[in-house]
Amino acid sequence: MANRQFLLTAVMATGLLFFGAATSAIAQEPFYKNKTVRIIVGGSAGGGYDTYTRLLARHLGKHIPGNPTFVVENMTGAGTLISANHVYKVAKPDGLTIGHFIGGLLLQQVLGKPGIQFDGRKFEYLGVPAQDKS
Repeated sequence: MANRQFLLTAVMATGLLFFGAATSAIAQEPFYKNKTVRIIVGGSAGGGYDTYTRLLARHLGKHIPGNPTFVVENMTGAGTLISANHVYKVAKPDGLTIGHFIGGLLLQQVLGKPGIQFDGRKFEYLGVPAQDKS
C-alpha cells in the first residue's frame, strides 16, 4: 500500500512539474512586446524606397507577436551603400534593426567595388516588397 501511495505521489509531482513548465512557456511574453524596430532606408525621404517602406512599416507591427512599433529612418548616400555599411558595422544584431538598400550592392561586393565594408553573406534576407521583371 505504501508503494502505491508513493507511486501516485511521484506521478502527480511529475505531472505538476511538466504542467508548470508548460504554462510558464505559454505565458512567456513575446520578444517584440513594447519594443521599437528601426528600418533604415538607403533612399531619400519621399522616394520610392522610402514610400513603400513607410507603407509596410505602418502594417507590419500587427503581424508580429508583441505588436512592436516600427520607425523608418532615412540614411542616404552613395547609392544606399552608407546605409548598408551602417547596418552591418554599427547597428546591433538584436533583431530590432532592418536595412533596406539596393540588392545590387551584394553583387558589387563580389565585383570588388571600393567602399563596401560589409560581408553580404552575413546579412539575413527577409523578402522584397516589389518584384522587378525587366
